This record gives sequence, structure tokens and C-alpha cells, in this order.
Amino acid sequence: MSADRPRVLVTGAGGFIGGRVVEALLELDRFEVVPALRRWSTAARIGRYPIDPVQCDLMEPDQIADAVAGIDWIIHCAVGSPEVTIEGTRNLLAAAVEAGVARVVHLSTIDVYGRAEGTITEETPHAVTGRAYGDSKIEAEAVCRDFAERGLEVVILRPTIVYGPFSDSWTIQFAERLAQGSWLLPKEACAGTCNLVHVDDLVRGILLALQTDGISGRAYNINGPERPTWQAYVEALNQALGLPDLRPPPAASAKSKTRLVEPVRRLVKAAFYRFEKPVVAVYQRSRLARGVMKWTQSTLRKVPSPAEYDLYGRAVDVSTERAEAELRYRPRVTMEAGVDLSAKWLRHEGVVRPRA
Repeated sequence: MSADRPRVLVTGAGGFIGGRVVEALLELDRFEVVPALRRWSTAARIGRYPIDPVQCDLMEPDQIADAVAGIDWIIHCAVGSPEVTIEGTRNLLAAAVEAGVARVVHLSTIDVYGRAEGTITEETPHAVTGRAYGDSKIEAEAVCRDFAERGLEVVILRPTIVYGPFSDSWTIQFAERLAQGSWLLPKEACAGTCNLVHVDDLVRGILLALQTDGISGRAYNINGPERPTWQAYVEALNQALGLPDLRPPPAASAKSKTRLVEPVRRLVKAAFYRFEKPVVAVYQRSRLARGVMKWTQSTLRKVPSPAEYDLYGRAVDVSTERAEAELRYRPRVTMEAGVDLSAKWLRHEGVVRPRA
């Protein structure tokens, strides 16, 4: 490995976190960055840089072998179906062993803790909930530990609620609901703890995990510097966007809408996970199908799910004591600063328009 410019492969480079990791590594100018993409259509964000992405479908061993050839470190940000999350991770780590990769940083999630409340540390037991994302990440972590025991250096990071520019789940979707006046959660339902971590703080954690010695096989929670309530986050974002004051709905009517929409939500998710490639193909070829899918997606985003009620109501403090002690991790982006940056980006991108 070159001591000056290690070659770093970033999987999922077309996504929210992977894209920001690529940008940050390039801005530091200390690494030779190799972005890995499953589909070339996701390269728009990183396409403005003078770099050469590689195609790397984690279910295609030949593509993985080509991508990891000559790589020193891997930052594994790619997400997908449960099969991709589990078997794709296994394929990637196997190829890393064959290629002599020095270290892999695997991005997991605090969803591996299930519905735990109170203070959560890395010793909090994993909990299978029946939710595909968290359950598949539990199995992917088991794959990582297996490879670590066999000699590959693997470090696991469990970020909390990652927000900031390009965040679909925790920034764009929230802003769209607020801009449309469709924040349909009563205030008392959002009194739980919002463990926000700005994407730039997560990138700091990733860089520390790459370069800290003696931590192979370890897992670390990555959280932000504050523990606001979900209501505080929503109100801060709403205010930063210059939107009218929130008017929370009565609890009974809000829950009624959730019950009506939930069967449709489950059907859509099941269809996408089982038939992802055919669905994408139809979306690309048919204008009518695109319109129907976008309308369905927009409707589902407006109405809170039972999982949201559960998440926004839980009192949880995800501790970063281990990351602070062993990685020297120090989150820097406050909620006020992170929300302000997010709002400026949202307005620039035209997601919302400020109040006249």
C-alpha cells in the first residue's frame, strides 16, 4: 500500500452516504478514490469529478473482483435488498481477502438494536424485528465478524439518523411533507429522542475507522453531539425552510389515516423487494407507469407509518463513548448548523420555496 495515497474503493458511491464519502475523500486529496456503482445512472452526483467509477454489482463476483483489484481499503456503503445486504457483503469480503485488501469499513445501522429504549451501547443485544432492513444488517454484521475472525480487518460502524443534503429519508422526505402542509403526526407522537448525526460527522467516523490501528472486529455507534426530540427537529427544519408554523392534527384522525394507507404501503414494499429489476424496467420504459409510481410514492410519504409512530415516540440515547475513547471520534455539527445547511441545499435544489 502506498503510504501517501492509499487506493480506497467506496461501494454505493451513487447514494447519499457513499456520494458524500467520495466527495470528502477527494477534497482531502490524500487518497486515490475508486467509486463503485451498481448502475451507471447513479453517477450524476460524483460525475463532476475527474475520477473513473467502476461498475460493481455485489451479486456479480466477476465485477467485484475487477473492482477490488489493487485496492488498499474499502468503505462499504452500498444498500439494497436483504439478499444484496447479506450475500453481497459476503461476496465483497471474500473478494477483499483474495485481493489482499488491508481493511474494510462496513456501514451498518442502529436498527440492529430493534426497538430498544434507554441508553444503547455497542453491547446492547441485537433484536430481530421482522423489518427487512434491520434484520438483514444483523446478518451482514455476522458475516463481517466471521471474516474478521479469519484474518480480514473489518470495522463496523452503526450510524444513527443520518441527515443532510441528499438525504432522502431524513431530509428530503421531511421537507416535502412540511412544504405540502402534510406533516400528519400529532405533537405528542414526536416526543421521542431524535439521534441525529450529520453526514459529515459520519464521514469523520469513517475516516477514523479506516486509520485507527488495533480495532478489527470492533463495532462503533456513530451519533451526533445533541439529543433533540423529533418534534424539535421537525420544527427547526420547518422554520429554517421559512414555512408556515406547523399545525399538528388530532391524534385520532392521524392514526386513522395511517391504518387506511398501511396495507398499500406493505404491498408496494413487498413488490419492489421481490421484483426490483422488472419494476425498474417498467418505470424506465413507461411514462404512465412512472406517473403512477410517483403518485403512489408521494402519497405514501405524506402519511406516517406505524413504524414512524414507534420510532418518533421512543426515548433512546445511542451512546458514542466507545467511539470517543477508541477512535477519538468527536461529532461537530450541531442540529442548528446541520438544519441550516440542509435548508439552504433544499432551497437551492428547488425542493421547497421559502415563504414570501
